[in-house]
Amino acid sequence: MPTDREIQEKDIITIDMGCKVNGYCSDMTRTIFVGEVPKEIKPIYDLVLKNQIQVGEQYKDGASTRVLAKMVENDFKLNGYDLVHSLGHGVGMEIHEAPFISYNSDAQLRENMVVTNEPGIYIPGKFGVRIEDTVQITKFGCINLTKTGKNYTII
Repeated sequence: MPTDREIQEKDIITIDMGCKVNGYCSDMTRTIFVGEVPKEIKPIYDLVLKNQIQVGEQYKDGASTRVLAKMVENDFKLNGYDLVHSLGHGVGMEIHEAPFISYNSDAQLRENMVVTNEPGIYIPGKFGVRIEDTVQITKFGCINLTKTGKNYTII
């Protein structure tokens, strides 16, 4: 949640942003680090990034939203974390549209849908790590419409 607290050394900042062009929305989230990436956060960031890449490889026409979310949820649980945020959602004239990519949803991705791929891990009262891209579903995969890097960003 945004606050009026000034940014400090060793802060972890999650920025969720987007824009509208010709009435259509975009959505992107990056987690950035002030000064350095704390060594205890690196494995969490790496786990989120690994899952974001792996699930992106499964985003394609006919993929089950429930199965996609379960894949990430299972890997997070194996590492002691929960998927408390949905894995993604449709993006169009509204920022959050169907389909919703979560274990509570039973939809299928379809060719030309535009959706997000946004796994995240949140430690209440401490920090969150989320990496979100907007992608277009194709018959055999997806096209990443977000062109920003996903490696550690340190300011």
